[in-house]
Order: sequence, then C-alpha cells, then structure tokens
Amino acid sequence: IIGASFLLIFGSVALSARAADDVYELKLATFTPEPALDSEVLRQYAKEWEEKSKGRLKVKIFYGASMGPLPRHYDLVRTGVADLAYFQHGATPGRFPLTELMHLPYMLPPGIKGAEVGAMVMTELLKPYLAKEHSGVKVIWLANTRPAFIYDSAKEIRTVADLKGRRYRAPTSAISEMLKSLGANPIGLPAPLMAESLQKGTIDGVITDPPGIVNFRLGGLVKHQTPMFLAVLTFGLVMNEDTYNKLPPDLRQIIDESVGDPARAAKNAGVAWGDTPAFLSYMEKAGINNVQLDPAADKEMRRLSDEFVSQHLARLKENEAGRLGTEVYAKMRELVAKYSK
Repeated sequence: IIGASFLLIFGSVALSARAADDVYELKLATFTPEPALDSEVLRQYAKEWEEKSKGRLKVKIFYGASMGPLPRHYDLVRTGVADLAYFQHGATPGRFPLTELMHLPYMLPPGIKGAEVGAMVMTELLKPYLAKEHSGVKVIWLANTRPAFIYDSAKEIRTVADLKGRRYRAPTSAISEMLKSLGANPIGLPAPLMAESLQKGTIDGVITDPPGIVNFRLGGLVKHQTPMFLAVLTFGLVMNEDTYNKLPPDLRQIIDESVGDPARAAKNAGVAWGDTPAFLSYMEKAGINNVQLDPAADKEMRRLSDEFVSQHLARLKENEAGRLGTEVYAKMRELVAKYSK
C-alpha cells in the first residue's frame, strides 16, 4: 500500500513536472498579409504570451489566408482546424447581427479616434451581449477600422444626388443597402481586387478607410475623398474553446489577463490603424482631393442615414437572433458618447 501510494504520488509529481515543461504551439489563421499593421497586433499577442509563459506558449501565424479563404476563418477556429483566427464579421453577413450594428453609418467619430472608441465599446459589450453570437470560441479582441470615406476615381461627391448611378465597392451589407437606397450601385468584390477593378473601370470608386488606400495601393486610382457614411468594418481575434480548455491553468491565466480591457483594445486599434510615417507619406503622395461637404448636404445625408438605421433595426426585430438589436444599438450609442469625450 505504501509502495502504491508512493508510486501514485511520484507519478502525479512527474506528470505535473512534464506539464510544466510542455510547449504548446497554437496555429493562428489570418487573412492579412504579414506587413499589414493589424498583423503587428497579432504578433504582439504571440510575443507577450511566449514571454510570460517562458517559451511554453507559442503562436505560429499563417498569413494571407493561407489556411483558407476569409469567409471561412471563423469556422476554422470553431471546428478546431486552427487554434486562433483573425476574421472579419462582414465576410459572412448576418451571422453576427449585433456586432454588425457597429457597421451602421455615423456610429463612430472620424479618424483613428473612431477605431479606438469602437474597440472600447465592443469590449464593454462583449460579456453582456456580443459573446453570445460568437459561439464555440473565446474572444480575445474585437476591433474596427477607422471610419470609411467615399473614394471616387473621377467625380467629386458633394451631394446625395451625386451618388446616383455610381458603382462602388461596398465593404459591408449595411453600406451596400445604404448605397442602393441612395441610387448608387454597390459592387461586392474582395478588397485585394479593388485596384484591378479601378484600373479596368468596372467600378467608379470604393468605400474604405484611409489605411485601406495604403494597404491596397489605391493611390493614383482614386482622386476624391468625401466624408459620407463614416462606416466601419469589424474584426475579431478568437480562440477555439477546446484549445483553451486543454491548456494548463497557468497558461489559461496568461491568456485571460490579455482579454477584456477596453484600454488595451483601444491601444491595439492605435497600432492597427494609426498614423504611421509610412501611412502619412503614402497619403501625401497620393494627392487625393479632400471634398468638404456643404453643411446642408451633410445634414441631408445624416437624415437619410437615420431613416436607414431605423429601417435596419425594424428588420432586425423580425430575426430571432437580432431581437436585442434596438437595445444593443442604444447601448453602443451611449458608450460611443462616453468614450468619445
């Protein structure tokens, strides 16, 4: 009995020692290329986890959609093909109806402030609302781009009437619906095809944030920038729940300590969509004309946007998954006002 007890205790100690020395390598799928600024945020998480775990927790990043196309990234993690993934909510429209409320026009302030505020808002709403629609995964970080402008290859967009018949690459279903309601023609195509489509003349412009001009090398292809819609794209960095649960408690704690802080989420957004010297230099050389909307035109655009938002929320009520839409939208607006001060 004593011998058996000794072996049992010794065996437990040995197992604990092995667990303490084990190295866990996690596969992270991302659609972004390695040079992209949001890829730097992913590398920062990987570096932090490896350093805090003294090398026991490693992350191998697969860039440029090498593990699968963008619309599959969330499911790559949910099904365990990847341990982590950085994905875009709008790549599967309607799957994340509450998170996608951030895509509605004029939700966030312009510039990098919009990216920082949006990240804080979604972080605060994660536990009470947004986590429920991210089933099967542990959310590490939610974020959004800087608010987007209309970029046109030839025409100055100064009024709502100027949009009629213009063909724009629309990044989200909300903006696509909005463009249709204003007489424009939204075109759905992957972001990497924007430059080629502009060169061929199959689109007249794009709806994107300023870093999108740099990331996809649209300088010289778009001539005019108009501050309409100010809509955003949202993204998530998520982990497979089984992967997380199989990690030793101390490694799970390291991950937990990097999640759920609005200030950190905003700092990450500053890295991903900030004004780097390379960004500022490229935009200056691009020489894009900054169209200043007449106050009356801006007021009309915002009035029509309010009508569109009301209609969108009404449609969402018809969907069981979006029954909280009005409540969540109000919370988002409240928190945007709080964090924008």
